Amino acid sequence: MTNSRLFQLLALSASLMISGCVADSATGADSTDTDTDVATSGVKMMPIQNSTRLETAPGAAAELAPAITAHLTNFGGPLLTHVSVHPVWWRSTTRFQAAFNTFYPSITNSPLYAMLAQYGIGTGTAVNGFTDNDTATRISDASIHTELNRLFANGSLPAPGPNNYYPVHFPQGARITAPDGSRSCVQFCAYHGTYVRNGVNVYYGVIPDVGDSGCNGGCGTNTVQNNEQSVASHELVEATTDPAVGLATVIGPPLGWYDSANGEIGDICNGLQGTTNGLVVQTEWSNAANACVDH
Repeated sequence: MTNSRLFQLLALSASLMISGCVADSATGADSTDTDTDVATSGVKMMPIQNSTRLETAPGAAAELAPAITAHLTNFGGPLLTHVSVHPVWWRSTTRFQAAFNTFYPSITNSPLYAMLAQYGIGTGTAVNGFTDNDTATRISDASIHTELNRLFANGSLPAPGPNNYYPVHFPQGARITAPDGSRSCVQFCAYHGTYVRNGVNVYYGVIPDVGDSGCNGGCGTNTVQNNEQSVASHELVEATTDPAVGLATVIGPPLGWYDSANGEIGDICNGLQGTTNGLVVQTEWSNAANACVDH
């Protein structure tokens, strides 16, 4: 593993916040799986926030613009124009499974997603999550690739496609380490990333239990379930509008919608909560409204 790609990206833009690595083929794919990952992959992290930056009342920030000038530009990379969400529960003890089985299909057909029409995004779909039985509690990003590849190979998950997004939700006590060594509930609330399997991009999210120490209060000041929904929506919408960010090495393709000064659509509004279809979400940046909105 090397940090050279990370340093290159940080030099391009301090706001890009991609954690890049050179993947070890022995850990990037399961030894029983013939699938392989490309040599480079990366993730885009949602950092732990100062709790004073977060809104306590759902909808309170819906029409607020952050104290910055922002504008998303389409750099020509892929988009998930009709996202198809395939959640994974890392273990049966992962919390809020029933809630998220309702959350994902509702959000992808909500006023929040209608707002994304300005970015060439339509409504999406979601299926009930797959409950895995992985017992690991100290988890690397490469091991998440390995597990996803195993689930693709055995038919537990549909193979990656141009609209597929795989948010992986973790149980309490699981600790995830990003490619650059950043840790869940220490440096980040969640992230989404990209790697390549058999020539096809895999778009995935990593959603820790935000009730764990460090995330609790640093990823929202609402209830744990509402905060996890807000965090999950941040990653969902960013993966929809900028899915290949994990493969980017310049401010240009394969980036999708991106602000070179402020980051992705969710970064601009990081931690500002609103509601859509009666569910708590993070607000997202609207070029049309010049504000963070939930619809």
